[in-house]
Amino acid sequence: TVGGGGASLEAVYRAVAAGQGQVLETPDQLAVQCQVAVQGNIAKVMMRYQNKASVNVDSLTVTVAPMPSVQLQAQNAQPQIMAGAFAMQQIQLQAKDYFAEPPKLQLRYTRQGQQVSHDTWLPISLTKFFQPVQCTKDQYFNVWGKISGAPNEVTKVFKGKKPIVKTEVEQCVLAAKYSVLQGVDKPENVVGAAKVNLGQGDVYCVIRLEMEPAQQAFKLTVKTNNGNVTEATRSFLMHLLAQQA
Repeated sequence: TVGGGGASLEAVYRAVAAGQGQVLETPDQLAVQCQVAVQGNIAKVMMRYQNKASVNVDSLTVTVAPMPSVQLQAQNAQPQIMAGAFAMQQIQLQAKDYFAEPPKLQLRYTRQGQQVSHDTWLPISLTKFFQPVQCTKDQYFNVWGKISGAPNEVTKVFKGKKPIVKTEVEQCVLAAKYSVLQGVDKPENVVGAAKVNLGQGDVYCVIRLEMEPAQQAFKLTVKTNNGNVTEATRSFLMHLLAQQA
């Protein structure tokens, strides 16, 4: 058996941010791409498996790991993909509750009789179900002031890999489905707000990013009324910002 490696979570979150993109390309040239459409608490994912190699993919099975907070419906993947060909598969997820990490995706197949396996994630983060919220300074700090302490509040200090550009940071916040609020906080900070509702009432979310460009450092604070929502926001933004900033 070969494989075991998959796309990094950073790469998967970049695919989430883009709305579509490559989730995985294996060393033996099977490329996995996706397109995601979200309506309410339902996400429809169209998967595309492209066999770039000169030998067939046989006995392909694609498994999404069960999650108690997500109801899954998936077409079976086409078991054989000829050399140079591709196959499509539709997966539908209904978010029943809040989840902190994307669903795990497992590919198993054979190449010329040799077993191959790869593990990655579906490009569905909880942030896909968020809605940006525009609010005033008073409204923002009203939510901010009501939430304190773990797990609903988290603060992380971390460094990026490249010089910090505020407009690029704002694009990451928008990709997380938060608004970017102007005139609410100090101009050197980036703040935003969002809400999410999976049928249990609105969960309001606020974030603040303080930046030290000379140190290429961030201080991220996330406050929501649900610990999984807080963790999903933290994970998504930290993975994106650590890569692009």
